[in-house]
This record gives sequence, structure tokens and C-alpha cells, in this order.
Amino acid sequence: MLATPSLSLLAEAAAPSGGLTSFLPIILMVAVFYFLVIRPASKQEKNRKARLSKLDKGDQVRLTGGILGRVASIEDQIVLVEIADKVKIRVLKAEIGDKWEPPVVTPTVVTPTLVKADGAEVRS
Repeated sequence: MLATPSLSLLAEAAAPSGGLTSFLPIILMVAVFYFLVIRPASKQEKNRKARLSKLDKGDQVRLTGGILGRVASIEDQIVLVEIADKVKIRVLKAEIGDKWEPPVVTPTVVTPTLVKADGAEVRS
């Protein structure tokens, strides 16, 4: 007799209270994941493919493995990349990470300053 009331209480507790309200948190998590992860990544990939379609002979590129080189020729999906003098490698166009622009180094002029024993600076 004690088993019957406890089973009926468990059955009432396990009964679904609402169909949509139990799935709402999962639906919200999927939506947040889509807008924060999937959508920006697909936009970046689309931009990268657009830049690679404009790839031309002589462009400096960075391969996905970190190798830097200059495009020697382009054949459909294969690119010939010169990584050193007379050293060329064939890579798939998909393995090119992006165009690479070497950083511009601007020389800075440093004026020497002399410091006397009393702490005063003397510029020359």
C-alpha cells in the first residue's frame, strides 16, 4: 500500500509540464552559438576565399604552415610558391593562409645624451 502512493507521486513529477518551455534553453544556446561562433567564422572564410581568388603572380603569401614566399605561377588549384632563390614548392591554393605584407621598418634617429656626474643631461 505504501508503494502505490509513492509511484503516483513519481509519475506526476515526471510528467512534462510544457513542450516548448523545456526546449527553450536548448534553442537559445544553439542560437547564441550560431551568432557568436558559426556566422563570424563563415564570414571570415568567405573573405579569405575572395582574397585568394584575386591572388596574382608576384604576390607575397603566407602558407598555413607558416612558410612565407612569393607566388611564381598559378594553375587552377595549384600554386607554385618561391620560398628562396631557385627553390619553388607546389602547394594547393587552399593551403595559402593569406597575402602577406612585410612590415615597413622606419629608421629612427637616436640622439645620444650624456649625463654629467651631477645628473644634468648634455645633448650633443
